[in-house]
Amino acid sequence: MRPAMAEAIIDLKQLAQNIAAVRARLGERIKILFPVKADAYGHGAVGIARAAERAGIDYFGVANLAEAQELRDGGITMPILILASSRIAHIPELVRTDVDVTISSLEFAQALAAEAQRQGRRVRVQVKVDTGMGRNGALPEDAFAICRAIAQMPSLECTGIFSHFACSYSEKPDDQEFTRHQIAVFNDLLAQLDREGILPPLRHIANSSGLVQYESEVTTEYYNMVRPGILLYGYPEVRRPWTEPIKPILRMRSWIVTMNELPPGSFIGYGRRFQTKRRSKIVTIPVGYADGVIWLLANVGEVVIHGRRAPMVGAISMDQITVDVTDIPEAHVGDEVELIGPHITAEEIARKIGANFTEVVLTALSKRVVRVYK
Repeated sequence: MRPAMAEAIIDLKQLAQNIAAVRARLGERIKILFPVKADAYGHGAVGIARAAERAGIDYFGVANLAEAQELRDGGITMPILILASSRIAHIPELVRTDVDVTISSLEFAQALAAEAQRQGRRVRVQVKVDTGMGRNGALPEDAFAICRAIAQMPSLECTGIFSHFACSYSEKPDDQEFTRHQIAVFNDLLAQLDREGILPPLRHIANSSGLVQYESEVTTEYYNMVRPGILLYGYPEVRRPWTEPIKPILRMRSWIVTMNELPPGSFIGYGRRFQTKRRSKIVTIPVGYADGVIWLLANVGEVVIHGRRAPMVGAISMDQITVDVTDIPEAHVGDEVELIGPHITAEEIARKIGANFTEVVLTALSKRVVRVYK
């Protein structure tokens, strides 16, 4: 293992327990697609995918071709869906790679089919439908036409159709009404495809919060797959009694490397953003914003040393943070420091920086933070 100034320790047993909790809730009929995009939300894509494969995941989801290739190069054999639209320039490589390709337009489907035919291959595709996200995907009437066209393209195999919620995490009545509207729009499209005899084998709309909050609507009738991401990493955005066993699988630690005793009135860090009011013991931790300690934590973030909280003081530097341990007299150079863990969760950090989603914190963890799988 390479030398580490910070480690992200991943509990693979807890990951398996999280997957088991969702599987027990869903039963065997509903497939689980596990998003491992953005380096598995900062947990390390290949390491997480290998463990999830053993735990019985059915599909993996990634954001782009490069992420899919990383999994294949890492020995992952399970089906992979590229969840976002791909560049036209990548079509030749998409055809050569063993993945499900998202289709959001007829033009892209036609270009992909032509290249697949040229290479003598058949490519799996899934049609993305915009039911209210307004980001990408075909509008429902266009999606119907795309599915009909793909059915006439021998070089393409339509394995699925899916949509994505805009605000399924919200428990505000108007947001809940909008989410149910998205479900209704998608249901209407699925019924049309069924009547036409071209309903794709996989139908899915539910992310983590969509599964928890709208379970009965997104796991019955036409639906046979869900896409829980942050839920399986241990952070239910919406909680129900059955989600209680689901826990975070990552903790991040570093170590004290220096300690200085400074007099009252001393400035600390770039921009002189903190000044001591008393004689203070200030330690340096060798992590910074280049490692994923978000700069917005300056003077509001905390760490845990010897089970006690200590405030970050001064600006967050690229490679270092400074922490006031005056009230932790047992703190010494070499002591372990909890940055994310049972005492300071990623959810708490997200709230401190004003982020709506825990993923903001987790995906910020850089490659410099060594992943350790337990």
